[in-house]
Formats: sequence, C-alpha cells, structure tokens
Amino acid sequence: MSNGGDLHQSHLSGFDNVVDAMSAVAVDGRLDVNVALNRPSYQVSTFTDAGSPGFYPASYANDGNNGTNLNGGPCSHSSVATNPWWAVDLLVSLYVAGVKFTNRDEWGT
Repeated sequence: MSNGGDLHQSHLSGFDNVVDAMSAVAVDGRLDVNVALNRPSYQVSTFTDAGSPGFYPASYANDGNNGTNLNGGPCSHSSVATNPWWAVDLLVSLYVAGVKFTNRDEWGT
C-alpha cells in the first residue's frame, strides 16, 4: 500500500489454481468511475511464455483495455498457484460499489 491507501485483494475462487487472464474494474458508486484504472496492481505470480506478448503482468488487468484474448488483449495472467490472488492499490480510501472481473475468452464462448 502507498499513501495510506487501501489494497483491494481478490481471492478468486472457482478458478483452477490460476488467476487466469482477466481485466478488472472497480467502480466508485458516487462517481460511476473506474477507480482501479492504471493504479498499482499485483498478482500471485506472472505467467510468461514464448508467444506474443509473452509477459502478462497484473497491470494488464486494470490498464483500460477490456480485451479478453490473451494474445490480442493482452490480459493479466498468473502461473499456477494454490491460492491465486490479484490485488489493486487504490491509493486512497474510497467507497467501492462493485468490482467486475472478466475472464479470458479467446474462443468467443
């Protein structure tokens, strides 16, 4: 945490030991604004591969790109973990009305 802000950490249940590629939005209920946009974010690990882009940091989840294709998005993606998590530091205390996570959908399902 920085500047005394609140770190919002999500433990994502229902995923098979991985914080799959995703994008995230946290909305301030009073302003209807994505308060997570481009804020510092973290995840249990960062998946890398030889493909393009080959590196999928936590910041891809809240960079404003809502693409759901791992290579075309890109999205964040972690390596396999027993207790996967993703977190964002909002830098200040805010009332958050909701959080939306969008999982990877490379095949249009």
